[in-house]
Formats: sequence, C-alpha cells, structure tokens
Amino acid sequence: MQHITARVFLGIGLIATISACTNTEDPQLAMCQSVTKQLSGDNVASWDSIEQSDAGKLRTISIAYGGADDSKGATDCTFPIGADGVVDTAPNAVVFNGEPVGTKALLTAGVKASAELLKGTAANTVARSKELAAEASVAAGELADKASDAASDIAGKAKESAIDATKSLQQKLEQ
Repeated sequence: MQHITARVFLGIGLIATISACTNTEDPQLAMCQSVTKQLSGDNVASWDSIEQSDAGKLRTISIAYGGADDSKGATDCTFPIGADGVVDTAPNAVVFNGEPVGTKALLTAGVKASAELLKGTAANTVARSKELAAEASVAAGELADKASDAASDIAGKAKESAIDATKSLQQKLEQ
C-alpha cells in the first residue's frame, strides 16, 4: 500500500512540475480543461461555463462543456493550496460528468494533459521567439542605419577638418 501511495504522490508531483512549466496565466484552469479533454476522448467543442472558487485549502474549478457530438458534460477539479498560498498546478481530485476519477485514471489523464500543455507552450515559445527575432532584426537594421548616418557625418566632418588643416598648413608654408 505504501508503494502505491508513494507512486501516486510521485506521479502527481511530476504532473505539478510539468504543468508548472506552461506559459498560461491560469495554469489550474488550463490543466483542468486539458484533463477534461483527455477524459472526454478529446470530445470538447466548447467551454460553456467556468467557475472558480477558493475555500479553505482548496481551489475548485467547475467547467461545463459542450461535446463535438452535441453532448454536454461537466468537470470539477480541485487543487490544493499550500500554507504559503501557492496553488498546486496538478489537481488532487477530479469529478468528471458526476463520477469521481480514480487515481490511476487521473494520473494518466494528468500526464497526457501536461504533455499537451507543454506542446502548446513549446509552440507558443517558438512563435514568440520568431516575433522577438523579427523585432530585433528591425531594431538592428534601424540602429545600423543610424550608425551608418553617424559614421558618414563624422567622416564628412573629418574630411572638412583635414581640408581646413591642409589649407592652414599651405598658408603657413607660403609665408
């Protein structure tokens, strides 16, 4: 029994670690939605309503969804809130369409959900990196243009100074 409990907590900890790496503003909601997709066999067409509440040491997220096959469903995910006020990113309990989800099924859905969230995070990171690279390229081009203009300006002034110095030297030599 201790081995099973240890594996469950280890697995839940892994889900928490993986899902904490996602780049969403509401990781608990993202995780609950992703777990819902996993449990429904990816039969979610719409999120009809979302309610969140904190009570004691738990955050509860209740989601009503519409299925791609015109079905309706609901998921309730609860997330522990630590003594420091930080909310875990892995649910410790899920009720899917009125039925509590067992530990093994929750762990399996949670791992798959975390993988989905990480895949989305990776795609978002690549897209944002490309945007930043493009912005940096434009900024570098603008700075290069400014540097070129400044260098031309300095070269022009240096040429004028050289001409003036040459004229001044010629005048002194003629005297």
